[in-house]
Amino acid sequence: MLKVFISHSHEEKDLALAWQTLLQHVSQGAIEVWLSSDTKPSGGMRIGAEWRDNIYQKLAAAHFVLAILSPRSMDRPWIMWECGVASGTNKERGVIPVVYSMPLSEFDGPLATYQAYQGDDREKVIEICERLMVEAGLTPRREYWGPIIDTYMASVRVHKPPRLATASAVAVWMRRIDSYVNEGRTSELPGLMDAMYASLGTTSPIDIQIHDLFSKVFLEEQNYSRALSEVDKALSLVPDDLGLLHRKVLILLEQHDLLAARDTLKNIFVEFPDARYLPEIAGLEGRLHRELYESEGRTEELEQAIKAYEIAFQNDPMNYYCGVNVVTLSLMAGRVDQARDTARKVLELCLQLQSRDNVSFWVDFTIGELKLVLGDYDAAIAAYSTGLQRNPSPRPRQCETALKGVRRVFHAARLDPEKLVDFENTLRREGQP
Repeated sequence: MLKVFISHSHEEKDLALAWQTLLQHVSQGAIEVWLSSDTKPSGGMRIGAEWRDNIYQKLAAAHFVLAILSPRSMDRPWIMWECGVASGTNKERGVIPVVYSMPLSEFDGPLATYQAYQGDDREKVIEICERLMVEAGLTPRREYWGPIIDTYMASVRVHKPPRLATASAVAVWMRRIDSYVNEGRTSELPGLMDAMYASLGTTSPIDIQIHDLFSKVFLEEQNYSRALSEVDKALSLVPDDLGLLHRKVLILLEQHDLLAARDTLKNIFVEFPDARYLPEIAGLEGRLHRELYESEGRTEELEQAIKAYEIAFQNDPMNYYCGVNVVTLSLMAGRVDQARDTARKVLELCLQLQSRDNVSFWVDFTIGELKLVLGDYDAAIAAYSTGLQRNPSPRPRQCETALKGVRRVFHAARLDPEKLVDFENTLRREGQP
């Protein structure tokens, strides 16, 4: 009896089972097919057996190894090991690479030295069956195989492994995404993203550049669920990228998922102990504790928020972002004199920065918040108006962030609520909700 061992990844076991069914039916049981994921009582791994020895025995007994390969699995070391063991134990043993979701011209690697077949090409599948039938001493009867092949092809269509995202394909999609962003068509990006995944036949991670850009744009568009999905895909490719981890915490905070944000931030500090001295990370930590304070009312959360911002500001006084948050949170804690003293120091820094070329609107917004703390309403409004005229100009989400800071100052300092309307009108002039 001809024995065929099917080597496959866990994700592609359905294709392996489809081949098992196909070969057993066309040979009417004359070809014995074994695969580790076979769950039938008489198939798969022998109960109680040491798995490596069990697989080695099956490889040693097999006449052919049929290796199922796709862009997702072609470099899996386990498949390489099984095929290597097979060819090493018997040089006459055949290895049959069966390739899915990529042309044979792009199939490369150690198994490319063998004759490969396209697993989603009906005629090539039939050719494999006929050749194995001949090896088994049987006479192929392809005229009877129609329904059996149809069943196999249906299994392939259902499984549909992802296509190979080549460098050229990634470049094409990056140009398309950039084009949509540059043309102001960001509201259409979800449709473009869905088209990309449909075209590539996968929703699995594709390329760090694509997921990084999508997550950034969706965050700005306040499409937080898509932003989180994309940043997670990016992190699956580069799990230790601090910029992506920062964005993930920011997205979770925007979603008000404070527990998940806290857990992710804790993981950052475990991997990067000095990260809390970085202004961007300190800003996340401070914001997390501030929002916990606002939702739970526990003063220890407010104190932790102040401490987080203070650490970064003291480490580098140029971090005006952390400085203004120390000011506003100190005001919320009732330390008015301390808040105003710090406000003057941060304001001096921001006025120096404002005199430079290529000033960020965040400098103007910070000046506005500081002037408000110091009681100068007109100067505060003027600073926010200046920020709105910058190029690049603030996006709606950033204007809303600035407005939240204004509201906190009004509430903490018990300012005239009627004057708040002027700030809301100013920061919403770009069509804010």
